[in-house]
Amino acid sequence: MTKNKTIRMLLCITAGLAISMASCGTSVPIKSVKMPTIDTTGIHRLAIKPFENKSGVGGPLGAQITQYLTDKATQIITNTGKFTIVASTDPNADGLFTGAIRIIESKDSRERSEWKDSDGKTRITITYKRDVSLEFSYSIISSRTDMPVGTVSKQGSLSDSNSESAANLTDALVLVKRIADAQIRYLEKDIVPYIVSANRKLMNETSKDKTVKALMKEALALVKNGNYEEAIRLYDEISYEHGSVAAKTNAGILRQALASDAAARAELTQLFEDTDGLTEKAVKNAIAALNAKLPAGANITIMKTQSADRARLDYVVDQITKTLIQEGTATVIDRSNQALINAEQQFQASGAVSDDSAISIGHQLGVQYIVLCWISGEKSLRRLTLKTLNVETAQIIDQADFEI
Repeated sequence: MTKNKTIRMLLCITAGLAISMASCGTSVPIKSVKMPTIDTTGIHRLAIKPFENKSGVGGPLGAQITQYLTDKATQIITNTGKFTIVASTDPNADGLFTGAIRIIESKDSRERSEWKDSDGKTRITITYKRDVSLEFSYSIISSRTDMPVGTVSKQGSLSDSNSESAANLTDALVLVKRIADAQIRYLEKDIVPYIVSANRKLMNETSKDKTVKALMKEALALVKNGNYEEAIRLYDEISYEHGSVAAKTNAGILRQALASDAAARAELTQLFEDTDGLTEKAVKNAIAALNAKLPAGANITIMKTQSADRARLDYVVDQITKTLIQEGTATVIDRSNQALINAEQQFQASGAVSDDSAISIGHQLGVQYIVLCWISGEKSLRRLTLKTLNVETAQIIDQADFEI
């Protein structure tokens, strides 16, 4: 090849690379929020149940990896910051995270191969191999329906080999843990919303004007350095002074990128802060209803009647009482008051309470209003009911119920 041909070829390659790079262009991220695989909307208080291995697959290896997956899942779920982690027996849990191992296998084998060396002698090589596989799934069960709101399955496999000895193979537990780590790392995106980016390319300047091209290059450098605000300002100037379509387009793309980033962050924050489960929402709605019906500073007592879900009712009444006291919107009789305790115990034992008997208790306690609370129904049909009585007139001033 002559020197001139070589030079021409290099010039062609250089030009081709320049065209290729120009066509690729520079991209900026347009952000949005992606919802998780499992719809955890309304699930705030989450219980975590250990992974199960009911079939006993994997023997001791299965037992070790179930504990490993449980620990990993607990750590990831806790670190999301979206859920309040509660005991699996907590009656106020909105959901239950549960997982199970489906398949776990470890198989050792060896392969014998023959080959001839440079002297023509037959040589034998033994290759030792260990293959492991793991398949597991996890779900979140709604406490209101006892049905999964979503289930995700994971699987993977790894192998190790060497030609020295089976004893030198990587331990099966180590290999299985590597599979577990590779798969469980997606758990966060399966249960909480997150931000994703879709790249949008900036427009290339086609003008032959050297001044415009220089300014566009300067603006592009600002973009690459992440200084979008200054880049927008410069693109606007180029568009206004030189009529550049590319500059105007790029300024719009950058504005969209900035707006999408702020909007995505705001939306994600709102989704994470909206962590009230139905129990907490019922408490808030009950407090709002009482504040709307009772005069400011009213002297009241809140009394629990017989309910199927006593633990949840105790929690609700304690939260309502605490909030009313903190807000100062009503004067609430201390729940350690012995007369109130005795009255509640009588109502719990009798299984029913009449308005007249409640009014009588109100007179004994010296309050203006008495609020009767109970929970009826089960799971998706469960309701919290509040009945507010005027002790002086013996009238019902309000009765409201809320999903809980």
